[in-house]
Amino acid sequence: MTLVVPLVALALAALTAAAEAQPTQITIALPAEATTMDPGRSTQVLTVNYFVNLYDTLTRWDQGLRLKEGLATSWKNVNDTTWEFTLRQGVRFHDGAPLTAEDVKATLERNMLPGKTVVQPGFATFEAVQVVSPTAIRIVTKRPDPLLRVRVAQMGAQILPARLTTDDGVKELARRPVGTGAYRLVEWVKDERLVMEANRDWWGWEGKPPAIERVVWKPIPDDFPRIVALEKGEADIITNVPPDRMAALADGRVTKILSAPATRTVTFWINTTQPPLSDKRVRQALHYGLDVNAIIKNLYAGMGKPFSGGLADTDFGYNPALKPYPFDPALAKRLLAEAGRAGGIDVTLYAGSGTMVNDKFLLETMADMWAKVGIRAKLEMMEMGARQRMNNERTLPPHGLMLINPQSTLLDADGSLWRLFHPNGFGGKYWAGNQPGQRFHELMEQGRYTLDPAKRRQLYAEATQIVHDEKPWFELFQEVVVYGVARRLHFKARSDYRLIVAEMTLGR
Repeated sequence: MTLVVPLVALALAALTAAAEAQPTQITIALPAEATTMDPGRSTQVLTVNYFVNLYDTLTRWDQGLRLKEGLATSWKNVNDTTWEFTLRQGVRFHDGAPLTAEDVKATLERNMLPGKTVVQPGFATFEAVQVVSPTAIRIVTKRPDPLLRVRVAQMGAQILPARLTTDDGVKELARRPVGTGAYRLVEWVKDERLVMEANRDWWGWEGKPPAIERVVWKPIPDDFPRIVALEKGEADIITNVPPDRMAALADGRVTKILSAPATRTVTFWINTTQPPLSDKRVRQALHYGLDVNAIIKNLYAGMGKPFSGGLADTDFGYNPALKPYPFDPALAKRLLAEAGRAGGIDVTLYAGSGTMVNDKFLLETMADMWAKVGIRAKLEMMEMGARQRMNNERTLPPHGLMLINPQSTLLDADGSLWRLFHPNGFGGKYWAGNQPGQRFHELMEQGRYTLDPAKRRQLYAEATQIVHDEKPWFELFQEVVVYGVARRLHFKARSDYRLIVAEMTLGR
């Protein structure tokens, strides 16, 4: 018997050591598959969450949405239109190549060229990018730009190796990303899983490696299996939580709910280029014919609030004086009649499956409500890849509306309203009111280059009033970020919908 205790102790010690040697891993279950690994080719939140883990930007938003250093350690004004950024030394891409000023220059110059990326409007203030030294660059803007420091933290600003910014290079990048980020891609099995492992050479925001060594991103399109995966411990985070399961997950033995007010809104592009949607009275009727408060209550458990004027209240330029259109079916019918459409109109609603919680139910509810005022809506649910192509290529058909869920990239009207409605933006071809010579265009361009915050706010107040009156897109509500999370996982839900694994830790 004298040998048993030591042997048992040794066995337990071996088991403990083996357990401790197991890599820390989490699984994130999403409602849709990734569409690309090229940060210049998508702004859809599901895909952007891959980008923020694989790549770094010159500046970045922390959990409190405060601007911090990223690949740039400092920056300064050289003159009113020139900023110089000093690059972090010792940074390497996932393939081992060192980060240089040439990589930064090539990435930003790609974003400046119309047609090369879908994020070009966010970089339209740039005139030139200059290499000062291997560790310093200068960005020259067309006019003084009050937002330059946050532009280099926005969607599409993720720094790539220069060799992958060419036309041939980006084809490789779309499937085999190479960044400097906290995680590197190690496996991508379409429609099954995408696996990342911690980059042990990462420079680290706080000088520390990520606490989680491996993350599996798993597409689970249907709500019920996604919830079951969380409850059974097969997933650690689920997005698009059905509102009717929030309470149960919040009180679950191994689950919890994390939430935060969102920078994202629920809106639809409207192709206003042809009648009847070219008539603003018809677009106003769309709004008066929908009970948005009932939709928020019944489909989203009250998580959200109606808005108007194009901006979430998280953005600079938000206009609190603009009140959402009330539910007024009689007024909706009257406006249709005044527009010569007393017999009603026909529209088609498009959405990518998994764009948001209850997206199909949302479209069905809208169609039911509109039917009562003479708006006949046909529904078209698409795979996410088809939805992205329609958005990227600006091919929303006439008489169509498409669910888009836009986010602010700058926490400013320029990074939301003008990014989207700029003539080169996603909605640039759907509304004549955003073209040069129009008042809205003039206001947004002035705001883009005005350094005085009070003057900018005044310009945006008039611009948002135009959006409120013209309704060039369909505005529903500002969202709330909601995740179902395993109790063992600790992080703070971000208002910008970013799931940044380097900000997460595992407990018991």
